[in-house]
This record gives sequence, C-alpha cells and structure tokens, in this order.
Amino acid sequence: MSLGKILIIDDEVANNESLQGILEDVNYSVSCAVNTEEARLLISENEYDLVMMDVWMPGQDGISFLEELQLKGFSTPIIMMSGHAQHNDIVRSMKLGAIDFLQKPPHDLLSIVREAMSGKTGSSHNSNDSADFNLTIKEARNNFERRYFNYHLENNQHNIARVAEKAGLERTTLYRKLKDLGIDKP
Repeated sequence: MSLGKILIIDDEVANNESLQGILEDVNYSVSCAVNTEEARLLISENEYDLVMMDVWMPGQDGISFLEELQLKGFSTPIIMMSGHAQHNDIVRSMKLGAIDFLQKPPHDLLSIVREAMSGKTGSSHNSNDSADFNLTIKEARNNFERRYFNYHLENNQHNIARVAEKAGLERTTLYRKLKDLGIDKP
C-alpha cells in the first residue's frame, strides 16, 4: 500500500530518478515531469499528496508555475527545490505558498516528505506566523529570517557551519545575523 502520491517536477532527469528511487523504496507512489507542461498534464489527470518542484527549469520556471497553481486554487502542498537558491527565490516561494524550500540535493529527504505530508511543515509556515502585510518591510523580513534560521538551526542540530552553508553566508556573518535577530547562539 502506497504512503501517498508525490509529483516531482525537475528538468534534471538524474535528480528525478534519484528522488523517485529513494521515495519508492519506502512505498511512496512517484510521478516525474521534466517541465511545467508535463506537470500540468499529470496534475489534470491525477491527484497528488505532495509536489516537489525545481525553481530553475527551461521554459516556465518553478516559481511562476507555483504562482499559477496557487491562483487556480491548487491546495496540494508544494516544496520548492534548488541547487543554487537565492534568498529572494526562497522568500518569494514562501510568500506564494510553498511549505518548504530545499537545497538540492536534499538531505533527510524522507523526514521532510513525511513532515510535509503530515501537515506539520505547512502548519509551521502558514499558520499564526504567516506574513503580516501591515508591518514595515524590515519587520516582515526580520520575522521571516527568524523563522528561517530557527527552522534550519533546529533541523541541523544547531550546527552553525551547516546552517551557514544552507543560507549561503559566512559563519561570522551568520553569528552577527543571529545576534541582530535576537536568536541565541547554540
């Protein structure tokens, strides 16, 4: 019996095959698309419990497809992925409703998928701490960055080197940022 249906959208066939193999080994049913056209067709013909989508793809990129899906009322949880994510990609994806953003290749894939499909990831990103558009941009950015760093600290056993790498920051810069945001160093 399948644990759930997952759609992976990534133009890198090797990445699709790798993720598909890992997930199918533990009994998820996985479909893959190499672009948004294929994904649209699969979504119109099937129901999925989770979508995992690359940001950078030829043709329509993942973020604009995420926005398209959200505008159409697509309610399936979506996790965005990128091998070279930029801060603004992460922020935009989260604002558009992605429940998580993973650096490729994703580590701890199975725990992330289990959490996403149980609704824990979605609730942590989209409940009481969702964006407050009445704040100044600096306050909103600081709120997001606090959530972002707390999330990555918690999921990386407070390993500053790993969190700095995920965030694309030098460790000293990360320490300064944590202090400015009022996050205690581990």
